[in-house]
Amino acid sequence: MIGCKVILKGALNRDVLVKQVYLSKCCPASFVSFIPFLDGEWVKESNGVYWACMEFIPGRSLLYSIKEERQLASEKVAQFHQEATGHKFRNIPIISLKQKWTTRFFRFTNSVQPDLFSAEQNLLIQRYIKIGQDVLSEMNVDDLEKDAFHRGYIVHGDPAHHNFIFNQHSLFLIDGDLAVYAPKEYDYIQLINRMLPFCNWSLEEWGNYRIPALNSCLTNSSLRRLLAYPADFYREWLMEPSGRKELLIKTAQQDGDRTAFMNLVLK
Repeated sequence: MIGCKVILKGALNRDVLVKQVYLSKCCPASFVSFIPFLDGEWVKESNGVYWACMEFIPGRSLLYSIKEERQLASEKVAQFHQEATGHKFRNIPIISLKQKWTTRFFRFTNSVQPDLFSAEQNLLIQRYIKIGQDVLSEMNVDDLEKDAFHRGYIVHGDPAHHNFIFNQHSLFLIDGDLAVYAPKEYDYIQLINRMLPFCNWSLEEWGNYRIPALNSCLTNSSLRRLLAYPADFYREWLMEPSGRKELLIKTAQQDGDRTAFMNLVLK
């Protein structure tokens, strides 16, 4: 489209871009549009990197510290699920959440060096290791994942605040690199995990949303337990090794509320 502003999105894996072009076609109200190059091609390769043209939309990320924007995110994810459901496409993989979380858990435990931290910090680390073990040991989602694939449920895979583009006219999900066939609840487990620090580690707010997949995360005991898994802590620890002491300080400040929350959902 001549004259349309775009952002060149790159990836080392062609399928990562192809699936997002596909999602932009089947989810026009919830996922950012992609535009072909002038010669009609949707994805091009240059020096081992693949490129696609994502429509430029002026705006900002959502702020999960604002209740109204937390609701907007939840509703937009629901709209994405509604638009994406039933589409079958070979470039979209199937997820095993237990395998993904187990891999991250062992990466985390293997990276811990107790000599670098205080006794109090090591106790906190060990408690978060124990929580991860408890969640993984009783995690049984194989049938749920098989059913999701059979029904053609596609999730965004990373509904972080920066993966929404928001302005006074529109709200779209962007960066669907991690989109997979999976239970819809998986997006809400991530959403809730990211939003809880702004809600005093309380689930009360989400009980007011009439979104079936979100409600399942609150009422289904097996799914509710997954909310205790400290995915954010493991993720930040592994992504920012130089910031681990700061992460421990931040985590300790929230530890009372978070520990009470984890004990509650693990009952």
